[in-house]
Amino acid sequence: MAYVVLVIVTLACRLRCGSWFSPAAFVGMVWSFFAGVSLLVVDYPVPGRGLWMLVLLIVAIQLGALIAHELQPQSSISQRPDSTNILRSLISPCRRYGLLCTAVALAGCIYFLFTSLAEFDLPFTPIGVLEVGARWMRLRYDDVVEPWSVRLLITWFHPAGLLGGVLFACSRRRLDRVIGVLTLLPALCYTVLTATRASILLGLTCWLGGLFATLCIQNRGRLALFTARRVTFLMLAAGSMVVMFFSVDAVRDTFYLQDFVLDPHESHLSNYMFGSPAAFADWYAHADVSGAQWGALTFAGEFDLLHLRKRTLGTYLETSNVIGTELTNVYSLFRGLIEDFTVFGAALVAACIGGCAGWVYATSSRNVTGALLWLSAFYATFLFSPLVSLFTFNGAALAWLVAWLVVSSAHRRATLRFSAPFRGGEAPAL
Repeated sequence: MAYVVLVIVTLACRLRCGSWFSPAAFVGMVWSFFAGVSLLVVDYPVPGRGLWMLVLLIVAIQLGALIAHELQPQSSISQRPDSTNILRSLISPCRRYGLLCTAVALAGCIYFLFTSLAEFDLPFTPIGVLEVGARWMRLRYDDVVEPWSVRLLITWFHPAGLLGGVLFACSRRRLDRVIGVLTLLPALCYTVLTATRASILLGLTCWLGGLFATLCIQNRGRLALFTARRVTFLMLAAGSMVVMFFSVDAVRDTFYLQDFVLDPHESHLSNYMFGSPAAFADWYAHADVSGAQWGALTFAGEFDLLHLRKRTLGTYLETSNVIGTELTNVYSLFRGLIEDFTVFGAALVAACIGGCAGWVYATSSRNVTGALLWLSAFYATFLFSPLVSLFTFNGAALAWLVAWLVVSSAHRRATLRFSAPFRGGEAPAL
């Protein structure tokens, strides 16, 4: 029944808002998919109490976004004449700074590779490179992470991905679109060198956040999802993610096999990709939440950077049984919200997030640059939400800081260019 409620509310939001990319419909679509698949793949009854709480928080986001949408006159969801000019003005800076961030992150990957080969006394061969990832994966279990110098360089793949997504959507030129896709290369390389899936998922969600937000502004809030081109794109992306998942497991196994062997484990794949809704429901059904962390889990990276609370590698130490003998410590964004703000506070925060996103979406034509930043953060956050809060990673905060600097500067230049007074005599008659 909880899942049926989620699906019904999501369909109602889609019909009322007119697009699957409206915040109310988008978050429901993402979680209807993940929760539905999770209910199918787990081999035991999911606790109803936990599932109802998950649905309650999702519906709170949807209702907040829907209320904000209804408070805006429909005439406000339209594109102003200068919106296209503003988006075009982003092409050059997104290309320039996207390439710069990509180059810095790639330099970090190259430096990390050769220092790791020397440290582990490995040859510079394909298997040697893959074994670097396997060895760093084993070190992570002992709470050993990459040197700060490496992490400071590689973290720039987050803004590279975000700017690449915006560039891909803004420009029709083939070269620009190739550059937009290439901004994902550092995240992919870092995934290979550390044998962790989080890197490519982070880069991809930043990229998709920028892409979706830009397309929504271009299409005046009426972006269609189920077109032949977009369905094909989504299927290719999903297939690539599945292949990537198996490949990461194969990289980890090179430590033992001394070879790269793809050995798909269906239960392992299902557990990692779709286990978090069931894990959250099981955790909440037995949880004893007392006190509030006030953002220490939702913004774990920032709290750790400011020395307010030490971040736990992997976020949670305990694990839950999800599928057969498979275990997970991935509980979704919503566990962090509850532990940070209590149940009532989490519902209130969720409604405020939805309300802000719905308002920005409905008024995007009035403030294109602000809408681009806020909507891209919203889309990326909830694409990543089945795993954990996107902003537990400092690189995500860096991505939107860089994007704000780039977009604000481009907007100012575009405003001066297109609003400059006519010089050289009397203005021509229209």
